[in-house]
Amino acid sequence: MIGARAYQLFTYANASRFLDGESIGPESSLNKVFWSEYDIALHETALELLGEKGELADTDWAEGYVFSLAGPIYAGTNEIQRDIIAERLLGLPKGRR
Repeated sequence: MIGARAYQLFTYANASRFLDGESIGPESSLNKVFWSEYDIALHETALELLGEKGELADTDWAEGYVFSLAGPIYAGTNEIQRDIIAERLLGLPKGRR
């Protein structure tokens, strides 16, 4: 639950900045990495709570879980997003860490 609240507050902060005319830059990489990993964890938790019923291929949670696995890959892999965070937000030098 705390992760959902943190994501909500982060989204509100970005929306407020955007509405104030500011651009959203490399901070969007934080959003992408957090959400894609949180989405997997959310679906894993739901499937665990549902037990055997959650594993059925035709349930919304099962389908959502399969789709969530693509999250760390689409829109720039999380590894690329982490490089952006390291270089542009943290000011670390380019290259492999």
